[in-house]
Amino acid sequence: MKIFSESHKTVFVVDHCPYMAESCRQHVEFDMLVKNRTQGIIPLAPISKSLWTCSVESSMEYCRIMYDIFPFKKLVNFIVSDSGAHVLNSWTQEDQNLQELMAALAAVGPPNPRADPECCSILHGLVAAVEALCKITEYQHEARTMLMENAERVGNRGRIICITNAKSDSHVRMLEDCVQETIHEHNKLAANSDHLMQIQKCELVLIHTYPVGEDSLVSDRPKKELSPVLTSEVHSVRAGRHLATKLNVLVQQHFDLASTTITNIPMKEEQHANTSANYDVELLHHKEAHVDFLKSGDNHIGGNSREGTFKETVTLKWCTPRTNSVELHYCTGAYRISPVDVNSRPSSCLTNFLLNGRSVLLEQPRKSGSKVISHMLSSHGGEIFLHVLSSSRSILEDPPSISEGCGGRVTDYRITDFGEFMRENRLTPFLEPRYKIDGSLEIPLERAKDQLEKHTRYWPMIISQTTIFNMQAVVPLASVIVKEAMTDEDVLNCQKTIYNLVDMERKNDPLPISTVGTRGKGPKRDEQYRIMWNELETLVRAHINNSDKHQRVLECLMACRSKPPEEEERKKRGRKREDKEDKSEKLGKDYESDKPWQESERLKGILDREKEELAEAEVIKDSPDSPEPPNKKPLITMDEMPTVEKAKGPMSLLSLWSNRINTANSRKHQEFIGRLNSVNNKAELYQHLKEENGMETTENGKAGRQ
Repeated sequence: MKIFSESHKTVFVVDHCPYMAESCRQHVEFDMLVKNRTQGIIPLAPISKSLWTCSVESSMEYCRIMYDIFPFKKLVNFIVSDSGAHVLNSWTQEDQNLQELMAALAAVGPPNPRADPECCSILHGLVAAVEALCKITEYQHEARTMLMENAERVGNRGRIICITNAKSDSHVRMLEDCVQETIHEHNKLAANSDHLMQIQKCELVLIHTYPVGEDSLVSDRPKKELSPVLTSEVHSVRAGRHLATKLNVLVQQHFDLASTTITNIPMKEEQHANTSANYDVELLHHKEAHVDFLKSGDNHIGGNSREGTFKETVTLKWCTPRTNSVELHYCTGAYRISPVDVNSRPSSCLTNFLLNGRSVLLEQPRKSGSKVISHMLSSHGGEIFLHVLSSSRSILEDPPSISEGCGGRVTDYRITDFGEFMRENRLTPFLEPRYKIDGSLEIPLERAKDQLEKHTRYWPMIISQTTIFNMQAVVPLASVIVKEAMTDEDVLNCQKTIYNLVDMERKNDPLPISTVGTRGKGPKRDEQYRIMWNELETLVRAHINNSDKHQRVLECLMACRSKPPEEEERKKRGRKREDKEDKSEKLGKDYESDKPWQESERLKGILDREKEELAEAEVIKDSPDSPEPPNKKPLITMDEMPTVEKAKGPMSLLSLWSNRINTANSRKHQEFIGRLNSVNNKAELYQHLKEENGMETTENGKAGRQ
């Protein structure tokens, strides 16, 4: 069914009764030259607009924004109501412009304050509005022509905006009842006509406007459904700029518009051509231009206070690098814009700048980090568009590799296993119908979702977070436990897998435990198997509700986990032996590390004592009372040399080295004959001279005459 929304048709009904000629009592300064006024000239009194003028200006601003953003398929019908209904335009596209409406309103003129109020009523305009909604637009006629025999499938919806000065809440209810009855009557007429369409849905927006400073006699009321066809809401608004602000908010609600404020726009001052200042311009556009902000959660929404009201707007910053040339940007959407304050100098300068062929890039305001250019303003064919630029990775680019690990992300994903997982869960055409146990037809899509849910009940994504999926021995169990129904052979294979794991634990085989982020050797062998059994139990328990055979696999697993007492005692003895070996290994390492230090300390003490003895000998030698040393150093025999075995106490490094040198030298020459024949290590010299000359040789070797 092709449904035209309520925003396709909008009927404005503006009250033209005498009471609308009353002043809104919001004064506007007419004489602005206060400082340069000549002496003696009386300033001009401030002026104020009438309720009629405020209503016309606000409704024209509503239409201007709608025409700027939706030049086609959004239509307005303007009706003025006094003693009768005056329809100012039609649903044709040629009448849909501000010039036609302004010319028609000028022809109507302001309300006559001296006219009879009893002859004027807003009801004439509301009845004419219902008649206008029943008429067919060009777009509806085109859709009906295309559908031909299914023309009734084209919907007809609309909205009525009535601006009046109501007397009370009961007066408002009377207006709503009138509209409801009129819709009911005209739907009966449209049912029997080929040129009219029944109203399927109508929104009535009643705006009660009153002068500033007076109390409102009508209370606000949110949207309320009066019938399946009619909904109504009431707004009580002061005239003047308050009414303009209310219609500005309503046009955003009715046409799904959003606000964007362009900040830091450099603009030269009028008084000082050499200086420039930064200005802000608020733009309205379709809210889809902010979809990327809403998805990312980075809204950049700020408050714009206007006459005490809070208005949400997205703030974007003017980007200094701008260009005249047409550059190709990766654009995801383009939406027409309309300035909120169209007559202000900043808005006029910005629109003229863009209409001259310039493009402006807009960036998201950020306190830190690199700037992100998210939008661009550019004109095409005399219309200004807000382009949404892709601030994320383009779909035309290759996606990043999952193993790159940019920004410290996890790099040990189970990529190969995930590829296998995708192959096992591919969607294929399912031609043959299947039935469930209860006899109902099984929907292939639901069956695929159910299978995907079973396969992902326990599926770790990271290698370091799993043990069983890194073991080839667990593959037979992990591949069949996810089935909806298992056979006896599947149960037998699962039991064999569990028994193999028990045998591995008995043999104390190593497991592929990840040691990433841990110090030392990691968990002990018993701890590794405990982790493995816990994970395997988690996997099996996730599927025990599938069938009774899954429960049998869990029972087998739990039976194997509950070890007999002698097995526990053997494990305990093994743990004690491992602890003892670890302790002895640690002590051995400590002794080996202390031994070189102790040996070096002992040698250091021996060398210090040798140095002290040498120093003492030098002192004795240099003293004056010391005897003259002999000319020759007396030689000592090998018998006088203390051997290593006879030496008592620790031997110095010097003694060890001297003994080694003396032993080596003694093998290289023949020992002196006198030393060999000596008595008490004393050898008598020149014995042949004594025998020949008869001279005695004294003990000290000096000869004398007899």
